[in-house]
Amino acid sequence: MKAVVVTEPGKIEVRELSTPRPNPYQALVRMDVVGVCSATDRKLVYAIKPFAPAYPALLGHEGVGTIVETGAGVRNYNVGDRVLRPCGLYPGEMVEGVSSAWGSLCEFGLVTDVEAWRAAEPEGEHSRFSYSRMQKTVPANWTAEQACLLITWKETYSSLTQAGEIAGKDIAVWGDGAVGLSFVAWSRALGADSISVIGRRKFRLERARALGATATCNLRGDEEFVGGRDFDLVVDTLGSDENIAKSLPRLRPSGVFTVYGTDSFKTSFDRSHGPASWSYVQASPDEGGVHDKVLDLLGTTPFDSNEWITFRGGIDDLPAAFAHLETPESLKAIITFS
Repeated sequence: MKAVVVTEPGKIEVRELSTPRPNPYQALVRMDVVGVCSATDRKLVYAIKPFAPAYPALLGHEGVGTIVETGAGVRNYNVGDRVLRPCGLYPGEMVEGVSSAWGSLCEFGLVTDVEAWRAAEPEGEHSRFSYSRMQKTVPANWTAEQACLLITWKETYSSLTQAGEIAGKDIAVWGDGAVGLSFVAWSRALGADSISVIGRRKFRLERARALGATATCNLRGDEEFVGGRDFDLVVDTLGSDENIAKSLPRLRPSGVFTVYGTDSFKTSFDRSHGPASWSYVQASPDEGGVHDKVLDLLGTTPFDSNEWITFRGGIDDLPAAFAHLETPESLKAIITFS
């Protein structure tokens, strides 16, 4: 099968790897689409700490595919199911000298029915497949592109609700990418009183207002920092020490500052710059745990993926996808296989 491999920091190539072979409790998946993450994938490509895998490494973690074969022991997947996050290589595995950087950017992957495996073999090796908790199926009427975007929607819903009650709150969101805009949409859906977005791209900030943001601040312009507002909750999609420093003086007493992503996983800040009493929450998305809840909240009619996806390309187009994500009117890029 064809696969996208980071051969060394900064170098990507498409190479042939063996198609994975499922064990009795796994299903073989034909990959349909893989989302390109402008944060994690870029860090993996350029060895930006803490994302520095053993190279060469199979890239990709926002995959969606269709099951084409099931092992004899599989009970919770069926041929034809559309499934999230199949892996050509599971985390911790190495095949043909290639390690896993979550490993979805390839033509075929695997999902593991840990529940069936555990029931049949309580002492089996299933414990090392904890990643399978995120390998959920989606309703038949969801397209592959919608399912790909669902990964971000679940992560952001889980992260936002970990910060506490949202209804009636004044919220600020740092970041105007697909993640930031997902936080905006969920804040509106969960009843936030106001939502302010701080970003750098006019196109994305306009999208934020369309999704329910009540105020925006373009840091590339001369706009005042979100109009002098104070907030009950600040969500930082970037984990920047600078963002934390700017936000703490605007946090209300008993407010919450939550970080979804980080520059280095070693954020540092002076707590005294905030109110006398406030909380810091490092988000830990439970994507698998909120799967059914998010599908229920989104309803039977999926959202329009064309409102989010601004680049589509094939397996050879990953460099072009990264380049697109640097342009002013980019939002989400995907690689298609079918």
